[in-house]
Amino acid sequence: MFLEGVFTTAFRRSKPAARSIARAASGAWACTLLLSASLSFLSLRSALSSQPEKPPESFSTAVRLSVQQQLRQQVTLLVQGKEVAVHHSGEALDKPYIHPLWTPDARVITYDSPADHVHHRGLCVGWPDLSGVDFWAEVWAPEGRRGRIVTRKLLTDVLPGGEARIREFNDWQHSGSVLLREERTWTFLPPRGNLQLVDVDIALTAIAPEVVFGSDPNKPREYHGLTLRMGPFEQPRFFNSQGDVGDEQCHGKPSKWCALSGIQNGQPVTAAVLDHPSNDSHPTRFFVLGRGMQFISTSPNFAAPRILKAGQTWRLKYRVVAAGAPAVGGQWDVESLWSEFAK
Repeated sequence: MFLEGVFTTAFRRSKPAARSIARAASGAWACTLLLSASLSFLSLRSALSSQPEKPPESFSTAVRLSVQQQLRQQVTLLVQGKEVAVHHSGEALDKPYIHPLWTPDARVITYDSPADHVHHRGLCVGWPDLSGVDFWAEVWAPEGRRGRIVTRKLLTDVLPGGEARIREFNDWQHSGSVLLREERTWTFLPPRGNLQLVDVDIALTAIAPEVVFGSDPNKPREYHGLTLRMGPFEQPRFFNSQGDVGDEQCHGKPSKWCALSGIQNGQPVTAAVLDHPSNDSHPTRFFVLGRGMQFISTSPNFAAPRILKAGQTWRLKYRVVAAGAPAVGGQWDVESLWSEFAK
């Protein structure tokens, strides 16, 4: 039965040694978080061996490769043995993210690193212009401007009400300096039928004397904040709280929420992002992109730079909806889900 089980974490690096902590859990669902770290090889360096005493003219200078090992850490969330989501972080990545995120009836709403935009990481947070540094495009960032969101600490637990929580403590780094410190909390609510809800609480604190979100007025890039790359869904349909339908109609429109519905493996699926009324950008102007891409971002400083002085904190709250097939004869009421979240 739900939550008549244990909460277990295990951490494993390059050796077969592992550590597990089991705690009794009570509430409405049984969940297990598995924490593992694997070595990710970003580049390979090995000195050319057995060089002749007199190298050929074309090899007047020895060419050498190098070896660099970096950790990639995963947290897997399960309910009654079924995978709900996988959280990825670690020094091998440019930014932490979640993929896959499943509906209870086994539909995947996230899409990780698609061929058209390999830096689209399922469900994540990023900014393409933070005081001129790109914390979004990864390998496609302009030369010298590639930033990284490094998770320096990760905590997991199960709350008394049965929710599972993942807490990230991140440094937004560039060229050895930290521009921002972030605390990000993902709270997975117990599933309700074919509905999975995930709350996201983001707190961004400036470490640099001044941090500007959207510093280039001549090149505004509105795809920022909490981002959700979805699908691929057949028959995609974007819609929002204002009654707009279609990606172009929803793009940039102030809305309490924005959603995408479609078909995956022959079954209906709906994904949505809900904007909390406590956000100073509410109702936010969602960046919405269809035309083969199925993308939503919350864009809290759409068309307007946001400045933080050292020590100032910007807090943002959202809820992500991952919904499979509704009850027979019914449909998902996203407005009611937002009203519940907004209380």
